[in-house]
Amino acid sequence: MFDIMTVFESFIEILKVVPKTLFLALIILVLSFTLGAMITYIQSLNIPVVKQVIGVLQSFLRGTPNVVLLYLVYYSLPLVLAWFLGLFNVTFDPTSLNSTAIVIVTFSICYSVFQSEIIRGALHSLDKDQIEAAQSLGYSTTQVLRKVIIPQVMVEALPDTMNAFLIIIKALSLAFLVTVVDIFAQARLVGAQSFSYLEAFVAAAFVYWGICVLLTYVIDKLENRMRRGYA
Repeated sequence: MFDIMTVFESFIEILKVVPKTLFLALIILVLSFTLGAMITYIQSLNIPVVKQVIGVLQSFLRGTPNVVLLYLVYYSLPLVLAWFLGLFNVTFDPTSLNSTAIVIVTFSICYSVFQSEIIRGALHSLDKDQIEAAQSLGYSTTQVLRKVIIPQVMVEALPDTMNAFLIIIKALSLAFLVTVVDIFAQARLVGAQSFSYLEAFVAAAFVYWGICVLLTYVIDKLENRMRRGYA
């Protein structure tokens, strides 16, 4: 029978891994945003072969499920690292690679494609008249970037970027497949210990929901503040 007290106890146990899950998601968000910015910049250069290669890579990442990519990286990255380090006569044991590192690499690459789209969209929303006005006032390139372009891009990109953060948090539930414990994995472990899987997953759902509500509130406040500050 469904036990509300077990839900509460599971909720407390699951909360213990929330900081780790959020920290992991934050690392992935920063890395994917950095990679996305690099992709956007390289694409803006319009280098023929490079542009086509990036296009194929983006298509592959969009069309391949995260779970497949996770297993691909899980089995290939240690071997690639061992081969690469072997070129410099550095011994590396493929089995010693931490699973958390594999999760970070996988999801950073996966979501860099979406982050590049977010950055490109934010750049396209820029008012070019403001840039020209700043240049006519004698602003240097650095000043135009710091005072005109970056503030506008951040305001435009913030909602989508933070949505990506929420998506990453939920996507980390796949990390359990390579033994990394996040919110979902903790719920499974708690459920297995008490044979109360329903209560554990109900508790996990409330944890995910609570994180979503809290982050959405913070993001809305931050976005409004940035828009007022820039207006």
